[in-house]
Amino acid sequence: MTAVPPSEAKLLWLLRHAKAVTDPPPGGTDHERPLAPRGRRDADALARRLGPDGDRLGLPPDAMPGIVLCSTATRTVQTAERVLAGLAPAPPVTYLRSLYGASHEQVLGELALADDAVGSVMVVGHNPAMHDLIAALPSVEDVDGRRRIENGGVPTCALAVFALGVGRWSAAAEGIATLVSLSTPPY
Repeated sequence: MTAVPPSEAKLLWLLRHAKAVTDPPPGGTDHERPLAPRGRRDADALARRLGPDGDRLGLPPDAMPGIVLCSTATRTVQTAERVLAGLAPAPPVTYLRSLYGASHEQVLGELALADDAVGSVMVVGHNPAMHDLIAALPSVEDVDGRRRIENGGVPTCALAVFALGVGRWSAAAEGIATLVSLSTPPY
């Protein structure tokens, strides 16, 4: 079920990277792990849902992300590229090394720097930060959203969309959001 976000709300899209291979490439590190075949399939399927012929998760076209903040890890970059391929035009992406290994508080810190003129931001990152932030954002009044998060978890390629009743990204904080959509593979 998708809730309709209020028109004045900022929308925050939190995307956990798709399934990656277990081992880094020869001579590489965890940062260089690419997507596994399942991860590529899941990201491509999500792109189709977000695209003009998809259901856009029940959201209107103007709710799609205006900008994207993405970790520099290979798996997050590949996830973002594949998922955003469904959007026309694709929003600009800022790659941030700071999102690799970030805590959910650090993710909120990066979000606080986003241009307030942008109404919808996607963050592509990693667990545990994505799970922790998705679990921390719903307000106490959003009982249904909290229940959906607890029951659905945050597997790879999970996408949560939140409405934040704030006018500035720097005001984004734990406990102030309403879950608009929670989607998990298979898409």
